[in-house]
Amino acid sequence: MKRQKELSSRQWKLYSWLKKQKDYKTLRDIMIETGLYGDNHDVYNSSGGRALRKDITALRRSNVIQYTILGSTKKGIKIATKKEYIEYSKRKWQEIERKIKLQKIQDKKAGLDGQVRLVFNQEKPIVEAFRGESVWQKN
Repeated sequence: MKRQKELSSRQWKLYSWLKKQKDYKTLRDIMIETGLYGDNHDVYNSSGGRALRKDITALRRSNVIQYTILGSTKKGIKIATKKEYIEYSKRKWQEIERKIKLQKIQDKKAGLDGQVRLVFNQEKPIVEAFRGESVWQKN
């Protein structure tokens, strides 16, 4: 049985710092205020920014950490209250349901490829769901 990797000391320090915060903090603010990720505070083009994003992901995936960590592109990162988490979870499940609905539509279109259909001189008589050479084209 493979043992799950434990959190690093830097991740524990980040977690302790997050527990003290009440409001959302942007990634740049976290880098500046904690001092754990170097002097270059460019979140997206520095090794410190990559390390911070990996640490946040590790905290969110960890079974050791009991708190739920919310992340928002606009607002930032914070430990959730119960009310915030309920709203967050509801939005995430709605997003997942929309994606499943879209995938069902795409699968249905793909399943119609090559089928004959009734047309009135305006469209192709055979459904072509994919780009490229049709199975029905004459050589």
